[in-house]
This record gives sequence, structure tokens and C-alpha cells, in this order.
Amino acid sequence: MEHVAAFMLLVGCSGDASVCREIPVPVPAYESLEECQKDLVLEMRLSGSTERRVLGACKAVDEEVFEQSASIDWAVSRNGELLITFDAEPQMVASR
Repeated sequence: MEHVAAFMLLVGCSGDASVCREIPVPVPAYESLEECQKDLVLEMRLSGSTERRVLGACKAVDEEVFEQSASIDWAVSRNGELLITFDAEPQMVASR
């Protein structure tokens, strides 16, 4: 299994960014942040989205994220930047 160090996310938004949805990308995981950022502009152009605005970002992935459950959350800032966070989910242990 290859090492994953970065994650790409694209979203398509209405003109005022009040409504946004995720756009699937062919390769969401990368071995380096630099590799992801290199492909980002091209993937934004090739997204096929009909939305007025396409936003994209690459986020470095901490190795701990892959060792536990985590959710990916995103938001569009007031200045139109796509913000990505990984939130570790609490570890649940069953006991009797």
C-alpha cells in the first residue's frame, strides 16, 4: 500500500458561494502535497462542473488520520477559499 500524504477536494458553487457541492476527482489521494498541488489547477479545469465557481484545495494528511476513523469537513471562507479539516472521531470501545 502506498503512503498517502495529501488529499484533494473540489467543490462547485453558485456565483455567490451560497450553495456548494463536492465534485468527484479521479485521484483524491496523493503521496505528497506538492504532487496534489501540481494537479489541482488541471483537475479544476477538467472537473466538468456546470457550477459558476469551482474551488479546490489540497490538504496534508497526518498519518494518525489513517490509523483511526476521521471525517472530512469543508467550508468556503468569506474570501472564497476552500477550507478542509480532518476531524478524528472518538474511539469507541465495547465492554461487557
